[in-house]
Amino acid sequence: MPPEKLGPYLRELCDVYDAHGYKGAFYGHFGQGCVHTRITFDFYTAEGIQLYRRFMDDATTLVTKYGGSLSGEHGDGQSKAEFLSKMFGTELVEAFREFKQVWDPEWKMNPGKVVDAYRIDENLRLGTDYNPPPVDTHFHFREDGNSFAHATLRCVGMGECRRQHKQTMCPSYRATMEEKHSTRGRAHMLFEMMQGEVIEDGWRSHDVYEALDLCLSCKGCKHDCPVNVDMATYKAEFLSHYYQGRLRPRYAYAMGLVDKWAQLTSFAPEAANFLSQTSGLSSLAKLLGGIAQQRAMPKFARQTFQSWFRHRPTRNHGNPQVLLWADTFNNYFHPEVAAAATEVLEEAGYQVIVSLKHLCCGRPLYDYGFLDLAESYLHAITTGIQPYLEKGTPIVVLEPSCLGAC
Repeated sequence: MPPEKLGPYLRELCDVYDAHGYKGAFYGHFGQGCVHTRITFDFYTAEGIQLYRRFMDDATTLVTKYGGSLSGEHGDGQSKAEFLSKMFGTELVEAFREFKQVWDPEWKMNPGKVVDAYRIDENLRLGTDYNPPPVDTHFHFREDGNSFAHATLRCVGMGECRRQHKQTMCPSYRATMEEKHSTRGRAHMLFEMMQGEVIEDGWRSHDVYEALDLCLSCKGCKHDCPVNVDMATYKAEFLSHYYQGRLRPRYAYAMGLVDKWAQLTSFAPEAANFLSQTSGLSSLAKLLGGIAQQRAMPKFARQTFQSWFRHRPTRNHGNPQVLLWADTFNNYFHPEVAAAATEVLEEAGYQVIVSLKHLCCGRPLYDYGFLDLAESYLHAITTGIQPYLEKGTPIVVLEPSCLGAC
């Protein structure tokens, strides 16, 4: 849309929304007159699809009234092609047809687009026969109507996850340059899985597992994606079902249960470090844990942070209290970080409290689908810190992933 006409166009477009009972959110590049929108279309019922068709007829007429383009920056595709004659005129569309006939006489190159186009209500991704089976899930997916199937529809396919620079999304795609390792590719595979037509083995699908396997669960998509596709959560949900009744790979138990191993080795950290750091023994430990031989095994601290804190006198007694979270990594591997945080808080005048119970957020469990166990960890946390929550005691968490998991 010419930028100087954008204001009156959008106001009239809102009137068209109201006339058809729709709501829409605008976003995009207003300075250039290029606007995207998400509209509350109903593609599930015959009445909804008919209303969609009437709306598109009116909306495309409105665009051409103001001298705008139906296609914006993402091409014509099938959703606009039927109405292109409004913008170009029948004579020019006929010229498009003649041009295509010269170079594609058998109409094999992307037929049904631009000329002799499919109707906009043909070949819908959803349609009246869209009825994925309800599935029980660990996560609630409240923002998607408590439906995993609806969550798989969140991706609109714009491909922001395929960029090669800026922000985070999507590291695995940048490494492989394969669509199936992009957020969009994974979302579409999960959609196909719920449909059950192309991917017929559902939660047990090795193809879906392979597509999700390289996902780092970094949450970059949830932050960078315009519609906040949360592939880390989808992956955790899928893996919980994929491994149900099955043994997981060795590394899943080595990494996913890291808090249990750390708790166990805290009774004899020097012995554990001897086994994990000595040449030969370290190689065996990595082999047993399914860990690549090129990786270095982390060292366990000789004294945990909780032990260090328990053996020091109370400071700032009677002052305002804060609860310092003793997360697994700062407790068992890097206690000096938590000790430094304690000293900083005490210097600020607070009395630091540390729960001496073993409370882990269970963040590594999500990466391997241990969701039942993760839920039990969360219950233990809520029970363990309930007294502090009731008193309104501030909680300081040093590890962002722990805070996110809780």
